[in-house]
Amino acid sequence: MKSSFIGALALVLLAIAAPALAQDARDQARQNFGAGVEAFEAGQYESALTSFQEAYRLAPHPSVRVNMANCYEHLRRPLEAMFHYEHFLTESPDAPPAQRAEVEEALRSLRGQVGEVTVRVVPDGALVRIDEAEVRRTPILHTIRMVPGSHLLEVRAEGYQSVRREFIVEGGQPADISIRLERGEDTVAEPLPVVTAVAPAEEGGAVAAEPDTAAQIDADPGDENPETNAPSDSGGYVLTTPTIIAGAATGAFLVGTVITGILALSANGDFDDAVARSNDPSLSGPERAQARQDGLDAQSSANTLSTLTDVFLVATIIGAGATTALFFLTQPDDEEHASRGPRIRGAMAAATPDGGAIVLSGEF
Repeated sequence: MKSSFIGALALVLLAIAAPALAQDARDQARQNFGAGVEAFEAGQYESALTSFQEAYRLAPHPSVRVNMANCYEHLRRPLEAMFHYEHFLTESPDAPPAQRAEVEEALRSLRGQVGEVTVRVVPDGALVRIDEAEVRRTPILHTIRMVPGSHLLEVRAEGYQSVRREFIVEGGQPADISIRLERGEDTVAEPLPVVTAVAPAEEGGAVAAEPDTAAQIDADPGDENPETNAPSDSGGYVLTTPTIIAGAATGAFLVGTVITGILALSANGDFDDAVARSNDPSLSGPERAQARQDGLDAQSSANTLSTLTDVFLVATIIGAGATTALFFLTQPDDEEHASRGPRIRGAMAAATPDGGAIVLSGEF
């Protein structure tokens, strides 16, 4: 029974700690986002991009893609900018029409800076590599976006002579490359490695519902049969006053953790709203500036509340450990427990952030 109680307590502590760890990630994401905004406004686009990428890794949000795309535009990397603009439009169908229009206009401008290359090779199954990069196997059924300039194409297939060809890509213009390999011995000894490209997975956040709290104390008077209230042969547990006090303090810390955590989530929502408004082209310059200030205020509030949540969480974990230790250290021996006679049995429940409950039960 003792091991089961400790195992259940460990699961409860994990359930309590999980939301706090997620909150810490969001706090770090906000800090990285703020650093990215400051670096971008200072013209430090590489540094801003690094901060925005870390913010997105910790707390993926479609609006951050717009910030990353802006950095790539200033760094003259149109392919990456188009990637993030297009994903923003896919992931944000409910974005303000003005913002979607602004992103679509940016995409139209970027398409004029890249070329789309169609590669056709006979026979099928040949390996194609462009600019010493990823190897593809034909047929290639989609166009390949490339930056303007000179590029090198290599095509190889078993039983055929390899082909190496330079070609020019012009911005905004399509390019069509057709190659027919001739049978014969390949003079290039080193084969092309086959590389399979795997798209990175996108992570999402989970929203925890606000738990309900419940408390119930049932008192059963001892009946006339003394054997009914006697402890079993396997022994029983007694909930002592020090244990009750420690458990009550732990419950209070837990309530503080839940309340400050909810308030921190609310501040996070205000921050996300401010980010969206700061990127809304339908707003005026002063309104966007106010939105950025609102975001900084929300960030400061969320950081303070997150710190309080962490403090309450640590106190809850320490209190739970102290309660557990007191519970087992203050148990009477079997003879003392048997001499108590009739007892009152009680139970107290306290909610956890994920909707579960810690239940303390005993007799006194």
